Amino acid sequence: MTIPLLVVLCLLGNWQVDRLNWKLDLTQKLDQRYHLPPVALPDSITTPDDWLYRHVTVSGRFLHMREMPLYGVGPNGRPGYDLFTPLITSAGKYVIINRGWVPEDLKEPSTRPDTIKSGPIQITGVLRKSWRKERFAPENDLDRNLWYFGDLNAMAQAQELSDVFPMFVYADEGTEPGQYPVGGRTRVQLVNNHLDYAMTWYGLAIVLLVIYVISSLHKVERPDDHF
Repeated sequence: MTIPLLVVLCLLGNWQVDRLNWKLDLTQKLDQRYHLPPVALPDSITTPDDWLYRHVTVSGRFLHMREMPLYGVGPNGRPGYDLFTPLITSAGKYVIINRGWVPEDLKEPSTRPDTIKSGPIQITGVLRKSWRKERFAPENDLDRNLWYFGDLNAMAQAQELSDVFPMFVYADEGTEPGQYPVGGRTRVQLVNNHLDYAMTWYGLAIVLLVIYVISSLHKVERPDDHF
């Protein structure tokens, strides 16, 4: 039993090493894409993964009456909300923009009238995809307009938007420090636990081998029970 188990554990370790190298290559690729100069937001895209973390520019008018606050932790670990706001372009298409973060006491638009821009505006930001609900996170409450994870399709449906660009645009940080909402909420950081997993599988293989050797030596040294 030891030999097949040892082979399986080593194969699992090798698989995690392959995944580690894949994740490192992906992180490097996304980081390079993140630092490319901004381009105009395309009219449509067929493969969102090819645009992930790409800087783009888009112009239009914000629909502040349809703002969607998404609970999130801000600078210095302060609780607050990311403001996801639809922007309508001159072509009549919608783009959902994460304008940035505000603390809890500025959740309501009436508490921050200086953040409401009614005229035409150009946004430069990073393209991001929707993400799934974490295991212990609350469900989005569409009726109360409370959001806990970014579901672009649900946001578009809740605000009755059609012809919506299939990715979020996360606005870059503003030029004035401390200005709300705080943009620049994107960092190229992918979860990468594959080295830990590989060490776990290889460690189990070593433990299995040690137990086998100890067990074999114990059998050899045990006195003969036959008379």
